[in-house]
Amino acid sequence: MSRLVWYAAYGSNLSRARFGFYLRGGTPEGATHAYPGSRDASDPVDDRPWEIQRELAFGGTSRTWGGGVAFVDPDSETSSKARLYLITADQFGDVVAQENWLVPGKVTLADWEGDERVIGVEHMYGLVLALGSVDDYPVLTFTQHRGASRSTPSPAYLHHIAEGLREAHAMTSADIVDYLAKRPGIFGNLTDDELRTSIES
Repeated sequence: MSRLVWYAAYGSNLSRARFGFYLRGGTPEGATHAYPGSRDASDPVDDRPWEIQRELAFGGTSRTWGGGVAFVDPDSETSSKARLYLITADQFGDVVAQENWLVPGKVTLADWEGDERVIGVEHMYGLVLALGSVDDYPVLTFTQHRGASRSTPSPAYLHHIAEGLREAHAMTSADIVDYLAKRPGIFGNLTDDELRTSIES
């Protein structure tokens, strides 16, 4: 087994059920893409709420969900809600691969150390970030490249984020609307009522 790492999820993978499709394979509710799953389908060893000191935004165009998807600005220091999953470095690499429509096993991060690693500029989630450590395990995440365009997320995608925020951070619908409403990609594009309808659908 490869070393254990914390994967810091801040988008739809805040939902444990949705994240499970990256480990076991299948098609999440509202998605148009079936995931092959990780080579190791084991459940996370642990998970816990956390906060990333990076700004949450939405951008790009997802082939799976339509609309924008979550990313964190690697150069910002605004706090964003996250969920840590303790998984193997090989599992994390397989999650990164699937996020970028690559075959599990294509991205190898088991021996990687550093602050950033570029998987490929052609990939939406092609930037891997190291975010320190928790309980002596490194915290890793991935995000879009610098200068990513902002765009509005789909209701189906927002539904999974809301589910994860309720699970990991015990947030109410009102809390979630307040948290998401001013995020780049949503602000000015969705009213509070439209946002509430999306997260409660």
